[in-house]
Amino acid sequence: MALTNDQLNNPIPAEWMDYVTQSPVALEVIPDQLYSALTYTDNTTIELDFFSAVPANQGLSNMTQPGFLPNPQSFLIQAIRIYFRIPIMTVDMAASAANLVGVVNDIALLVNTGRLVLTIGNKTYGPWRLWMLPAGSGLVPQLAAAGGEAASQVSTYGQLMGPLWGMFPHLMIAPLQNFVAAMLWPAAVDLSTDMVVEVLFDGQRARAVQ
Repeated sequence: MALTNDQLNNPIPAEWMDYVTQSPVALEVIPDQLYSALTYTDNTTIELDFFSAVPANQGLSNMTQPGFLPNPQSFLIQAIRIYFRIPIMTVDMAASAANLVGVVNDIALLVNTGRLVLTIGNKTYGPWRLWMLPAGSGLVPQLAAAGGEAASQVSTYGQLMGPLWGMFPHLMIAPLQNFVAAMLWPAAVDLSTDMVVEVLFDGQRARAVQ
């Protein structure tokens, strides 16, 4: 006799019964994050596929399998954050009076035309404009320029800040279910330098009770 969806997916948290999962084991639920960082190559990149590979180290991603979670883990996405891993950059105002180049301008250029599309299994969600997916936290510097040599220079730093965009209804990634978050641009963007971009899913992870 074939198992029903409830039988196949039990036991899972009661509030997740309307979502798909494939793990018939005892589970515990913890607050957690999934994150993935990739490099945007200046004047070249038009697509970045996050979570699709196992990283060289956990500073780049906490994925342990390429594009899926191992059984019996599942993840409930409650918010999506985008973070730009940038340094503070000092630029010469005199050389760029019309359009101040640097990391702040680079972020503006990327979010002006970029979009994020999430694919879980054979379903797509989005696209979402990048500027509506803030990091929600990050360095808030106090910067200044002084002295004769620095009189025409300015230090720049920026992030997408503001309240998190809460995803509701939430989206669940089931065990062994393929997923990818693709960041897309209609054309390559001319930046001042290559930039590392991180996508983070904020939410809850279900895992086997140890």
